[in-house]
Amino acid sequence: MTNSLPSLREARHIVGLALPLSLVQLAQVAISTTDIVMLGWLGGEALAGGALGFFAFNLLRTMGFGLIVGTSNLVAADQRESVASAHLLAALIVASGAAMLAAGCFVLGGGMLGQLGQDPAVAAIAAHYLILVAPGIFPLFWFYAYRGVVVGRRKTNSLLVITLATIVINAAFDYGFIYGAFGLPRLGAAGVAASSSIAYLAQFGAIVWVTHASFRFERLVARADIWNSVRRLLAIGIPTAGSYGSEAGFTAVITLMVGTFGAAALAGHAVVNQITYVVFMLSIGLSHATSIGVSEGVGRGSAAAALRSGRTGLVVVAAIMAVFAALYLLFPHNLLAAFGLGADTAAVTAVALTLLPLAAAMQIFDGLQNVAIGALRGVQRAGISFWVTMVGYWVVGVPVAWLLGLQFHLGPAGIWIGLALGLVVTALGMVVTFERSAMALPSAAATA
Repeated sequence: MTNSLPSLREARHIVGLALPLSLVQLAQVAISTTDIVMLGWLGGEALAGGALGFFAFNLLRTMGFGLIVGTSNLVAADQRESVASAHLLAALIVASGAAMLAAGCFVLGGGMLGQLGQDPAVAAIAAHYLILVAPGIFPLFWFYAYRGVVVGRRKTNSLLVITLATIVINAAFDYGFIYGAFGLPRLGAAGVAASSSIAYLAQFGAIVWVTHASFRFERLVARADIWNSVRRLLAIGIPTAGSYGSEAGFTAVITLMVGTFGAAALAGHAVVNQITYVVFMLSIGLSHATSIGVSEGVGRGSAAAALRSGRTGLVVVAAIMAVFAALYLLFPHNLLAAFGLGADTAAVTAVALTLLPLAAAMQIFDGLQNVAIGALRGVQRAGISFWVTMVGYWVVGVPVAWLLGLQFHLGPAGIWIGLALGLVVTALGMVVTFERSAMALPSAAATA
């Protein structure tokens, strides 16, 4: 197909769209990075317990976000000058239901972590973490509902400002609750969960004020319109939550496997995972930008343009991820030094240094699969991404991780080989599916 190869012009277009989106994502992940860094000051056991609690929290947080993320699509598709209140109310209803389920799981399920082969002391810290973070899931999910309105109307600058302020609030309360400073109770490792709940409440209050000050909402809302919006939102959200949950669940299972090797192994895993998670945020912005470019090609009836956008996005993300992969290999000690690993530095660092080379290889394919998901959305084949993740993560990744790590006794490194292989299979499956889907698109000439 002519004129479908990656181009520098298309790369500039994609990067220009991706940059502001990536900045918002990086600002958001800075909150959890701050938590991990401060937990590292307390030592390996505290870091492991807090990380285990965060991974459990992140599983349900990610799925809840998937349920609500379609709010921006509903708002963007509505061409009226004022925002339909039904869309916001529907998002708040779905967010409240999801938050109730998540909070119940945190409170009731935290005590079960000790029965999953985790160190008892680590599991106790994680259970305390989940109890303290449970109240914060409500304002966090409500924030996502309002975020959908802001993104749907393309007013993302306020999101960046709010998120940056939330980082500061979270860091201050992290320090206060961990060490009992500023007149706050000393909660130790679980203090990061209490600070997160407060930070989520603050960011929710901020976005409510900004949203209602910036947009005009319809005053009269029919009950039928609200439930219609709920049905439309769930039609988008349920499959999206399934895809997000597949990936987050895969990560959680990997974490539980690593946790069976003790606190130092889990702490080293948490540090390397957080490093890769920060870099992964860049690929999210590129995924959104690539998806827009592919959709524009589809809208013009140009299969070549759609292919060119998708291929360019894949080349760009591979190049950026390769740069970070090289940094992992060249400066491993410098990267780990930022986490100040407390009294257990030697044991945790040894694990982390073993995992960083595997993370370098994994990072490239993690970026590719994320951008490929965006490209598949552009050619209206998003539903198939769930099945690709099921094969890559659960048919390949989890069994290989269990076999190498637990049966062949390769430890955390063997588990991460399974993690990396699962991402390789997923990325290749996504890319091949996009290529076939885009090649099958009718061209403008053929349509005419």
